[in-house]
Amino acid sequence: VACVLLRTALAATAVWADTAPELAAMGAARRAWPRRLCGSVRSLCSASLPPHKVVPMPRLAPTMTTGKVHQWNIGIGDAISPYDLVFQVSITGPELLGNDATEKQADAVVVMEIECIEDGFLAKILAPVGADAGPDQPIAVICEDPDDVAAFANYVPSIKKVPSGQFLWQAYLVSGLEATSCSNS
Repeated sequence: VACVLLRTALAATAVWADTAPELAAMGAARRAWPRRLCGSVRSLCSASLPPHKVVPMPRLAPTMTTGKVHQWNIGIGDAISPYDLVFQVSITGPELLGNDATEKQADAVVVMEIECIEDGFLAKILAPVGADAGPDQPIAVICEDPDDVAAFANYVPSIKKVPSGQFLWQAYLVSGLEATSCSNS
């Protein structure tokens, strides 16, 4: 059986979207496959702050040690709806592919666009454009009510890493690697 894939979608930590047809039917099919669906929906809240979720740096590969915030597509106070393209992350070929990177791939800078599957409002950007962060480190905060955004102006995360399953996202390749054909014959 022939397939077309991006090496970026093969990360062992990825959970392939079992609900891909349903997501596509709901309007998520703005980008070509492959997609990765990671995490689940749960809140990470401090008792002294309004309900919120801490957005982690996406773990784009098991070999990834750091990613760079390449671009924010929204600003503080902006509404976030499911399937919004919220930010971009850049990583190097070796970070993404590990020892499997070819010489050409080792020189590549891969940019992935991150689609949020959460509702809310961007309350705080913890990692501005150009900032490096390790996988699962907090990079932003989303709150439920636009009136609560101001409460996060001086927010400092109390956690170093966002626990698995706290934030739902998908990633799309923007640039850096090409799709390759493969077969399992």
